[in-house]
Amino acid sequence: MTSATAHAGGTNPEPTRSPSPTITYHHSHLLPLQRHELIGSIAGGAHYAGALQSHNSDSEPPPLHPKAWRRQSTISCKADDPDINGTFKGVVEDLQQFYSGKPTPEAVQRRWCEEATWEHPLFKCTGISEIRAVLFALPLCVRSAEHISTRILSAGLAPNRLVCAQHYVYTIPLIGSRKDIKSVIYVDLDEDMKIVQLIDQWNGQEHSTRWGAASFRRLLAKVLCWISPAPKRHTG
Repeated sequence: MTSATAHAGGTNPEPTRSPSPTITYHHSHLLPLQRHELIGSIAGGAHYAGALQSHNSDSEPPPLHPKAWRRQSTISCKADDPDINGTFKGVVEDLQQFYSGKPTPEAVQRRWCEEATWEHPLFKCTGISEIRAVLFALPLCVRSAEHISTRILSAGLAPNRLVCAQHYVYTIPLIGSRKDIKSVIYVDLDEDMKIVQLIDQWNGQEHSTRWGAASFRRLLAKVLCWISPAPKRHTG
């Protein structure tokens, strides 16, 4: 009797609880994209061109450092802008001629101001005479120069400014090794589309100033001027 009563009046067993879900944390394996990799992807990937920007001013503004360029310039993905191509076509063609080691006195006189500066990772030139001498000395330092690509990243009018990403492959004499160079160049031009300042940054990196690097660039510019076979100034 007692056992039957207990069976009849017994409580139902507690329902079985499902185990708590296990949470697993996955750490991100994405690496931060370095600035030079970003520049390289721009130069080697899609075409970019900047929309023309006009800034009316009564006086010619001073050349901009690349840091100021990055603050003021924007990039547009419109590749075939006829205004860009038409306005800066001659400038880009002359730059390709210079960087391919094929300067001419006429092109130098046409494209550079008398007081222009050219800042390169290896040298710094001041004045058209030094620039001319270095342009004609560079072909002595490379066996060949292969132009791979040039992309307009940003452009502006009044003041006239241009930013390009370019890619060249140079063959070094004697040892025959090939140097693959991707760079971003910042160009300030006057109202006649003559270069006032050109800053060339390999992989988009700013020039070193440590351990007398700036003085070394000036010294190398002087050395290139001494060995340069540059012809006399073109006056025609």
